[in-house]
This record gives sequence, C-alpha cells and structure tokens, in this order.
Amino acid sequence: MTDSPEVPIEFKGRHDQITERMQEHATRKLRRLARYGDALTRIEVVAEHAHESPEIELIAHQTRGAPLVAKDRGESFSSTIDLLVDKMEAQLRKAKERRKDHKHPEVREERERATDRVSPLPADEETYEDVVRKTLDD
Repeated sequence: MTDSPEVPIEFKGRHDQITERMQEHATRKLRRLARYGDALTRIEVVAEHAHESPEIELIAHQTRGAPLVAKDRGESFSSTIDLLVDKMEAQLRKAKERRKDHKHPEVREERERATDRVSPLPADEETYEDVVRKTLDD
C-alpha cells in the first residue's frame, strides 16, 4: 500500500492559543483520515476556549463538493478531538460510498436486493425452472 501525501492541517484558536502539545495530539489523531487523502485538500481545526470546556470544529475541505464539518464541546481538548475524528471518519466514509454508488449504480441495486428480505415471487407463482421441468416431463 502506498503512502498518500500528508493532508495539510491548519489550527486556529479563538479566545485562546492552541499549544504545541495540543497540535501534536490532534495531528497524530488526524492521521487516521489520511486514507481519505485523495478526496481531502486540507483540514482545519478551530478551537474556541481550547483549555477549559473547549468547543472544537473540524472542517475537512474536499477536492469536490462542500466541506464536511464536525463540531462538539467536551471537557478536554484531547477527548473532544478523539470524538471529532470518529465523527469525521464516518462522514468521509459515507461520502466515499456515495461517490462509489454514483459511479456504479448496479452496485447500489445489488446491495439493495441483498438487503431486501421480501421474496421476489408470490408463493403461488411458478418459477422458470418449474415451467421447464413440467415441459420436459410431458
């Protein structure tokens, strides 16, 4: 597997500074999003009151489409970043599936058929195989 190029990460602090240690922790956690690097151009981390009850916003700018946003408030910077990375990963995964299904509609149809639990034929209707067997037996 080839290493994708690093996605640039920008840190912005409102009403407070984001320390070097906080930036390192966030960068380490945001590396998980590197597998979506082909779709990402940059990631912004905006923290308001970073040291006590921080409200953090992750903004993932994509090559196409609107940016994805995840926002939450937590007790500490590190726990909030961990939660937001999980949220952003789910959004990126969903966006990737949408792109995949858009290009290959037959995959989406096959997936829908596989999850459909209703029998395609009513119980009293004969299948093609049944008709052929009757014809051959006669």
